Amino acid sequence: SSGINAEYGGTAKVRFGGNNENIQDQSLFIKRRKAALERYLNRLMAHHLISKDETLRRFLQEEDAPRPNPNASGIKGFMKNMETMVTKATARINEVDEWYEDKQGHILEMEETLKKILAVVDNIVADRRDLVAKSAAFGASCLHLGEGEDNASLRRAITKLSELENNLSTVHSEMADSDLFVFGETVKDYISIIQAAKAAFDERVKTFSVWESSQSTLAKKREAKNKATLQGKADRVAQCDEDIRFWEGKVEKCQEDFEVISKNLKEEIRIFEEIWVRDIKESAISYFQKLIDCENQIVGHWKEFLPEAKIIN
Repeated sequence: SSGINAEYGGTAKVRFGGNNENIQDQSLFIKRRKAALERYLNRLMAHHLISKDETLRRFLQEEDAPRPNPNASGIKGFMKNMETMVTKATARINEVDEWYEDKQGHILEMEETLKKILAVVDNIVADRRDLVAKSAAFGASCLHLGEGEDNASLRRAITKLSELENNLSTVHSEMADSDLFVFGETVKDYISIIQAAKAAFDERVKTFSVWESSQSTLAKKREAKNKATLQGKADRVAQCDEDIRFWEGKVEKCQEDFEVISKNLKEEIRIFEEIWVRDIKESAISYFQKLIDCENQIVGHWKEFLPEAKIIN
């Protein structure tokens, strides 16, 4: 449940110019950021553990939340932990439970599929935005053309065609928003969540690597004690005993950490899959309902225009 995708959750400054295209980009950027933040906070509050965190609750309830100090040690520690989490682990685990390898492979396949879907949605949105602009431009051209037409019925039909194109431009804009916010951004959210899940799998591997390394060090300390005992070095034996006790505790703690992260990972993936199926189903139903509504609007606008076209003489 961690991680807003940097694409709409980062803190990079964005500069906009004053022309119409940049104003439209700015409006779309703000809409996407607003929608992403709302979805992110809703996901946090829906999580069975995070929703109980008092820090989060205070943050949401305070009217004027304090700005974080970028030099604060807590922020540095947080960023360091995040950097550690997303670092690719080089160690591998000889899995006893095949669930982990199967799920990790399944998640990678989901990520690739969702990225392909998102690319298609982005192309659809771009095409619809282009259609919006061209419909509006065609409507404006029709309006100017109608003003110079002497035939009254033809002038009225051309004027109505201008209104039709403006109405269609509005409908296409609604469809583009639906493509983007109802479906596209949901897909993007899950790509981000999958990336967080991949980081969690990597963290589990790193935890196992630390456990394995601790076991290796403990074995070396025991060998050193045996060697010191055979050589009759009492001081060295005492130091080895102290080292062994430390590394035995370290091994025990690493094993506990590995078991906890393995258990939590299974539970989080189970919850993720339940929510994933529900969210995608709801998004798909809402998306197709919106498309049907928009198509009905388009048909309705053409039906309103048709009588004007028929009476041209």
